Parts: sequence; C-alpha cells; structure tokens
Amino acid sequence: VRERDGIVVYTRPVEGSGIREFKGSAVVSASTERIRALLRDADHFKDWFPNTSESRLLAREGDVSYQYSVLDAPWPVSDRDNVFRSETAIDPTNGEVAIRVSAAPDYHPVQPDRVRVRRALGLWLLEPLGEAQTRVTFTMHLEPGGGVPQWLINAQVVETPFDALTNLRAAVSRR
Repeated sequence: VRERDGIVVYTRPVEGSGIREFKGSAVVSASTERIRALLRDADHFKDWFPNTSESRLLAREGDVSYQYSVLDAPWPVSDRDNVFRSETAIDPTNGEVAIRVSAAPDYHPVQPDRVRVRRALGLWLLEPLGEAQTRVTFTMHLEPGGGVPQWLINAQVVETPFDALTNLRAAVSRR
C-alpha cells in the first residue's frame, strides 16, 4: 500500500476482525545489535515510536520483558495504553533476531482515563545484511478496543509502520 524512501508497507485483512494487520520493511544502516538495543530500551521507546507519549520497562527476565506504553489518540478518542510482553530469540546460524510481541493486559493495573489494549500480536524481525546493515520487518495486528471506528484505525495501519521505521532509522543513527 506504500513504497517510499526504501520502506515498503503491506496490509491484509485478519479473519474475525475489521482491523487490518500491517507489515513494514526497510533496510537500516546499523547492526542488528544496535537496533535490538534500541528496541529493548523501553524507557525511550516514546522518543521515536509514533504517537507514544509514555513508555517504560515493567520487568525483564532473560529474553522476556514487559513494557508499558501510552498511545495518544486523536480527540475525541481516549488515549490507549498497552502492556506488551516481548520475547527475543536469536538464530545462532544466521544471526536473525526475532522479537515476538503480544498483549499482556492484566500484567499491570489499569490506569484511569485510558483504555487498555487487550489484543495485540506482532513481530520485529532483524535480518543481518552485513556488519552495518539490517533488514527490519515490523508486523502487528492490534485491537484498540473502546469503540474506535474501524476506518480511523485502518487509516493509521499504513502510517504507523512507515513512521516507526522512518523514526527507527533516525534514532539508531543518533546512538
């Protein structure tokens, strides 16, 4: 649905949902380790991920972490908050890093004036292309809940991965 600045974004329907899943992919001039470090830095996720006003690490145990974040929603929609469980796996044969993300809505108390995202499933895939180049692929299907019109959500399904990958490129170059 979009191809610009070396970033390609796809969407597809998800059975049983009116919200489309997205997949964005781009080559980033950084090692998989630098990009992985950026993705693991939950406290600074808000500094580069689109529409995120708050983010913090709740817990990390080995390859599993829990992160809390707040998505700013346009008026009159209430802001959404997320608790994501991320599990990282590194393929020892090719160096690929897979970070599987899922909603963990009951891991952290519900916050006032925010709607908790209860369903989300995604993946960050980092494929090394050389010492300082990585193909980053970001997929996600998220149900924001709370009666947000599906057309409004689906409008962001293209913008979110495009902006996330654009911002990731810039953020990793500053590190």
